Amino acid sequence: MSIRHNQMLAFCLLLMMVLLSACGSAAGEEPPQKEPDIVHHSREPVNQPEETSMYENVDPREEQSLARQAKASTEELEQVKDAQAVSLDNHLYIVPEVTHGTRWNLEAFREEGREHLKDALPGDAIIHLSTDQKANMELKQLAEDIQNGTVSGKELDRRLESIEKFMKTDV
Repeated sequence: MSIRHNQMLAFCLLLMMVLLSACGSAAGEEPPQKEPDIVHHSREPVNQPEETSMYENVDPREEQSLARQAKASTEELEQVKDAQAVSLDNHLYIVPEVTHGTRWNLEAFREEGREHLKDALPGDAIIHLSTDQKANMELKQLAEDIQNGTVSGKELDRRLESIEKFMKTDV
């Protein structure tokens, strides 16, 4: 019985090694992609044309008058402790930081905030209002970069597009 037991144990170990080696094979890996053979007339690499922004020649510091006006107006609300705002053209991105008790009813606050801003700002302003914390952090960093003069108009446009993805609600 001992020899039979050893044989079964050896067989099980062998079977387990075969299964484990099959699991670690390259069958699940993607084959390396071969670059297409393209014949060019010159030795210079072909680059995709870089996307141009209509705000490329805009000075971000000069674009912040709408943001300053909206920030001051939003901070007048009793539920708001602080606000971050950045504007570009007629688009306003604003993230008010609300008091703790207000966080229980954010939807009602956002509606009140939208109405307050619609009354306080010019009629053609497009308001992107959110209470998202990630949007708050990103907008605060962008506002500091604008104040320091380290952001171009093109970079401002690109960063605002990515911040807008964090914003859960906008008008």
